[in-house]
Parts: sequence; structure tokens; C-alpha cells
Amino acid sequence: MSTASTNNGPATRPFKTSADARTRWERFVPAFGFPILNRFFLLLVSLTLLALLLTGYREIAGLGPASGMNDKFGWGIWKTFNVVVLTALGSGAFSVGVCAWVFRRRLLFPLMRMALLTSMLAYVCGLCLLGVDVGRPWNFYWVLFPWRWNLHSPMAEVAICMSIYATVPLLIENLTPILERLWYLNVPLRPAIETLEHVLHKCFPFIISLAYLLPAMHQSSLGALMLLAGPRVHPLWQTPLLPLLYLGAAAFMSFGCVAGTTMLCCVFWRRAMDMDVLNEAARISSWIIFGWIAVRILGLLVVGSLGTAFHLNEFAGIFWTEMFLIGYGGWLLRGSLKDQKWQSMWLGYLFSTLGGMLYRFTPTTLAYMPGPKAIYFPSTIELLVAIGFATAGIAGFLLMVKACAILPATLQEWRDMTSYFTVHEPFVMWKQYLNFGFVDYKILDNADLSRSYVKTNHD
Repeated sequence: MSTASTNNGPATRPFKTSADARTRWERFVPAFGFPILNRFFLLLVSLTLLALLLTGYREIAGLGPASGMNDKFGWGIWKTFNVVVLTALGSGAFSVGVCAWVFRRRLLFPLMRMALLTSMLAYVCGLCLLGVDVGRPWNFYWVLFPWRWNLHSPMAEVAICMSIYATVPLLIENLTPILERLWYLNVPLRPAIETLEHVLHKCFPFIISLAYLLPAMHQSSLGALMLLAGPRVHPLWQTPLLPLLYLGAAAFMSFGCVAGTTMLCCVFWRRAMDMDVLNEAARISSWIIFGWIAVRILGLLVVGSLGTAFHLNEFAGIFWTEMFLIGYGGWLLRGSLKDQKWQSMWLGYLFSTLGGMLYRFTPTTLAYMPGPKAIYFPSTIELLVAIGFATAGIAGFLLMVKACAILPATLQEWRDMTSYFTVHEPFVMWKQYLNFGFVDYKILDNADLSRSYVKTNHD
């Protein structure tokens, strides 16, 4: 039996929880019953194709005609937003994984597939934009030769760590739902998949070690890069604790991305919400947020820059906007643990994530002062390319969650899935599939449920 089948087998919790069988997440399912190709998906693909065309123009014409960058601002939004900000959103595999596996917060296990997928997509899109910004992507293979590395460059360390992280740990960890689908739907491939599974199982201790080490290194190094800017970064963001603050912001932002996206999927595709799992994520997120706020204020006190937060200028306004969004988001998350309202929880994730995004973006652009009268604003091509690669990540997400078992689900939703596929793909040996899940075979005869479910979702 493959790892894929055991990973999606019956889940038991080692302690008593308040969730009943109707809302308890015990399996993973795809967003079945919803077509992959629709108008929204085609719009995303169109924006991605436009970005690829404009990328070709950038490679031919150069950065000058294609971007708003200049000698004072050598970093545009391809680095400052798509890399610095979006990879922080995509750090869920690191932050959720550390809490779930290192600190044994077992309730977070159902969120791991969502965390791995969002991380993979965010990092791949960020790496692509990094290649677009640097140019000459055909020379990117140099990263494979350590003797060519510039060991004194923090940017090189970020690029190398991101490349290895995306192409080794994240890629391999995201193979599980893909292999699971192939194992169930393609019987002739099962021996080869099981052989591959045994190989991966032996390699996983090393893969997991890289999965925790590499993101901690490059997320903190992004903060260290801004330390090198010295007085060109406003004092409210220039503190010795910047690497730790960048890493901490990535932690609570990625929790918001993983849990918030899961909640959106549950609402949009009418799935049950396991409030035990979501409460655990909200509790951890809120403590990270309040701890991060304390560290940030402490850092400003140490360097004597906190007084500049009370000046009447745009920098103080940005600072308090960040602090309000992050702090209010943490307060909403704590409040949602008492009133058990998912709406308050989702808003808490939204506010704190927006505040974290603003914090990660500001030192590189808004609070970056390279000289008098220096100004940067992205060109139309820059914006379209940045949006296009972000939409590519969203399109990839929709494709994966509809094709593979990514979404956490209750046992009843898993039964609905088997009933649905029994009608649509009768050639598959679903009785054998159900044997692995210890499910009553009577659901195979529930054709009325299958047809009514399909009709409901397509209406």
C-alpha cells in the first residue's frame, strides 16, 4: 500500500476535542464536482500569458525600457513585492511544519498539505520573478556550481537557499497528493509509485532538515540585506533585530495565508470547518503576533528610534498603520477563540497579513531613501508582469486543489467524494480504495447521492 493511501487514511486524535464527526477533519479530498476550466481560471491564464510575453520583451529591451527602476532604486517590485513579500506569505510549510512536527501541535496536521502547496507556488513564482529581474535566465544553471558562488553576498545566499528550498524539499513534499492520485487512478503505475515511495521515505529525514533550515536562513537574510543599507532605511525600520523581525513576520503572515485560504476554500466549496484545528492555528498566530510587536518595540527602544514614530510625517503614518493592522488582527484572533466565529478569525488573519505585507515591503521601497529627490514608481510593464506571475500561482493552486486531495475534509465529505467518483470514473477499483479507508461499501450503491451532489455543485 502506498504512502499516499496511508496519508489519507483514518485520522485519530490523541486527546479529546470538541469537534464532532460532522466537522472533524480526518481526511483530504480534492474540490470535486467543480470544473477546473471556468471564466476565472481562463482570466488567470490570460494574465499569465501576457506576463510571459512582456517578460520576453524585458529580456530583449532590457530593464530601462521595461521598468521604472533607476540608478537610485535598483530594486523594483519584482524583488520587493514578489520575492520579499510573497515568499513570506509562502512560508507556511516552515512555520506550520515547525509547530506541527517540532513542537508537536498535532491539531495542525490537517493544514500541512495546504501549507506545502501554497509555499511551493509562492517560491516558484518568486524565483521566476527574481530571474526576470536579474536577466539572462539561461545562465541560472551557475547556481549548481558552488565554486562560482559569491560567498560574501547576502543576495546570493538568498537566491541559493530559495532555489534549493523550492526544487528539493518543497517539490518532493508536494509529490504526495500527486502520487496518491496516480496510485488510485492508474493501477499499472502502482508498483513504480510504491518503489519511489520507499526511496523517498528513506530520504525524508534529510529533506525535512533542509525544509526547516533553508527558509529560516533566507527569510532572516532578507532582513540582513536591509541592514546593509544603513542610514538609507528610515530609523523606524532600521534596527539590529531586522533579521529576526523579518523571520517573525513571515511566521504569522504564512499562518494567515494557510489558515485563511483554507477557510475561504471551505466557504466557497461548502466544506465543514474544524474549529479545533482553526482555533489552534489562531492561538499560535496571535502569540506570534504579540511577541513580534514586543520585539519590534524593544528594538526601537534599544536604538533610540521610537520617538520618530510620533513625528508628523508619512513614515510615522506608515509605522502606525502597520502596527494597527497587525495588532488589531492579533486581537481579533484572540477574540475569535472566545466567540467561536470564523468570520472574526478570518478578518484577524486578513488584517495581520496585510500589516505584515506592508512591513516587509516598506524598508525596501517606502522607507528607503537613497538620496534627495530619488523616486521610484513601477512601470505598467512591471505591474503587469508582477500581477501575471502572481495569477500564475493562483491558477496553479486552483488546478491542484481540484485535481488532488489537498483540502482537509470530514469523513462524510470523503464518502461523498468516493460516491462522486464512482459515477464519473467507474473504471477505478473503488472497492479496493474503500478497503484502505475502512468505509462501508453501501455508499457505492448510493447513486442518488452522487447524482444529486453533482447536480448541486454544477448548478
